[in-house]
Amino acid sequence: MMPTMLHTGEAPANDSLRKRIMVMGPAAHGIAAALVRMQSNSEIHSANTAAEAIEILKTGDFDHLLIDNRSDGAMSLTIPALSRLESIENITVLAGPQSGPSISALPGVANVISAPYNPVEIANSLDIEIRDSRKADKPEQNRGRRASDAVKADKDPEIHGEVEEASAEGHVEDERPLVLRMLSALAHMIPGLTPLLSLLYKNLALTVLSALFIAFVSYGIMIAYFLTSGDWSSPLQLQRGHELVIKAERDMGELKVKRNLVTQQLAEAGNKASRGRSALERAETLANITSVTITQETENHIERQLLIKDEIHALRSVLNSYGSSSSRRAERARLQNEFRRRIITRNLYQRSLLNLSEVEENIVNLREKISAKKTELKLSEQSIAYLAQLKDQLSSNKDKATLYGGKAEFIPIANQVIEVQQVRASGKADVAEYEASSQTLNNSLSVLTKSITELENTPMIRAQEQPVNVLFVPYDNLDAYTKGEHLYTCAIAIIWCSEVGTVGAPIGGEIVTTHPFFGKPIRGQFVEANLTEKSAAQKEIIHVGRPPLFF
Repeated sequence: MMPTMLHTGEAPANDSLRKRIMVMGPAAHGIAAALVRMQSNSEIHSANTAAEAIEILKTGDFDHLLIDNRSDGAMSLTIPALSRLESIENITVLAGPQSGPSISALPGVANVISAPYNPVEIANSLDIEIRDSRKADKPEQNRGRRASDAVKADKDPEIHGEVEEASAEGHVEDERPLVLRMLSALAHMIPGLTPLLSLLYKNLALTVLSALFIAFVSYGIMIAYFLTSGDWSSPLQLQRGHELVIKAERDMGELKVKRNLVTQQLAEAGNKASRGRSALERAETLANITSVTITQETENHIERQLLIKDEIHALRSVLNSYGSSSSRRAERARLQNEFRRRIITRNLYQRSLLNLSEVEENIVNLREKISAKKTELKLSEQSIAYLAQLKDQLSSNKDKATLYGGKAEFIPIANQVIEVQQVRASGKADVAEYEASSQTLNNSLSVLTKSITELENTPMIRAQEQPVNVLFVPYDNLDAYTKGEHLYTCAIAIIWCSEVGTVGAPIGGEIVTTHPFFGKPIRGQFVEANLTEKSAAQKEIIHVGRPPLFF
C-alpha cells in the first residue's frame, strides 16, 4: 500500500500554521482516518512501513510523528533512528507492554502512551484541537459536509472504510458484546423493556459477585485444609520407564555384578596358599621401586609450588595496577554525568563504557587465574601430603593399608602400595589368610544374595512387569499412613469422598516433589497403595483414615 496523505479541517489563512502530522505503523491508515474525523486543522500522512515513512519524510519537516508500536514489533528497532532526525519536532509512541520502558528512555521521544490508549490523550500529544462538527456547524453546513463525505467515500472507498472502522473503535458502545448491543437496541424499540433489562443486569451482577465470593471462600478453605491437615498424600503409578523403577533396576544390576565378583574371588582364594612363599620377596622389590617413584614425585611438586607462588605474585601485581573498584565506579559515574550533561558524545560515552567493561572483564579474568593458581597450589600441597602418606604406608608393617584422599594421577602409585601390603599380608597369612578370606567372601556373598532378594520384592522391581500404585506422603503426614489404613478419594478435593483401598508397606528413600496445591517443593517418602479403584491413581490427592468432612 502506497503512502497516503489525508487533509482534515479547513486550511487557515496562512498555510504555514497548518500542522504536519505523520502516522506510522501497521494500523497507520486507520489511525490517520480517526484523526481526520476529529476535525482538526492538520495535514495528516500515514505509512504502514518504515520504507513508506522514509519516502514521506523526504517531502519536508513534520510537527508530529505518531508511531503505532502496540504490538511490540519491528517498529521498536526503527524508533531510536527516527528520534535522532531533525526533520521531526515531536514523536509520540503508542507503546506495547514490553517496549514502553525502553522507548521512554530515548531522548528524542516526547510522549509514550501505554494501554489503555485514550483518544483524547493521543490528540493532546499531537496538539490537535478536537472540534465537534455537530455543535460548531450549522445544519446546512452539516448537510454539506455529509454530502462531501459521501463524494469522498465514492472516490476513495479504502480510506472511507478505514475511517468508519476507526470511528467505530472510538466509541465505547461499539466495543460491547453483540448480545448487549442487541438488547440495547430492543430496549429503545419496546417501551417498558429498559427497567426489565436493568433488573436482570443487577441480578446478574449479584450472581457474579456471589460466585466470586464462593470461589474465594473455597480457596481459603483449601488453604486452611492443606495447612492443618495431616492425612493427605499424592498418588503415583510406578511402571517401566519411571525414574524410580530405572534406579531400582540399576541397583539390581550392580548387586548382581558384585555377587559375581565375590563368587570369582572365592575361586581365586584357593590359589593364594601356593603363592605365599614367593610373596615377601616380590613385595620388597616392588616397595623399593615405589619408594623411588614417590620421592621423584615429591620433588617435582615442590618445584612446581615455587613456580606457582611466583605466578600468583605476578598476577597480583597486574591486578593492583587497575586500581580499586571505588575508583572505577567513580569513573563510570563521571562518564554518566558528563553524558547526561551532553559534555561528551554518545559514541565516546559508549566507547568509554566498553573500555571500563573490558577492564572489569580483565580484572575478573585475573582474579579467576589467581584463584586457579591458589587452587593448584593447594592441590600440590595435598599431593605432597598424600605422597608422604603413601611412603609411610609403604614402610609400615601393617597388614592393611589405610589411605585417605589423593588425586587420580597417584592411583597407580597407591595401587603399588596397596599391592605391597597385600603381598606382604599374603606371605604372612599363607593358608590362614586363605581360610579367613574365604570366610569373609562367603559372608559378603550371603549379604549380597539377601539384598537382591529384598530388592526383588520391592514395588519398584515389580513395576517392571506391571504397574504398581504408590503414594507420596509428606514427612508431616507419615505417622497417619500405617499399613492397612483405609484410603479415600473425593470428587471435589475434600467433599463427596469414597473408599478406594488401603495403605501398603512403606518404601525407603527420600522423595522431593511439588506441593499439589501451593506448587512449592516438598519432601517426603513413598508408601505402597493397594487400590481397589484404579482411577484413584489419577487423582490429585488421596486421604487416609476417613473422609476430610466425614462424607
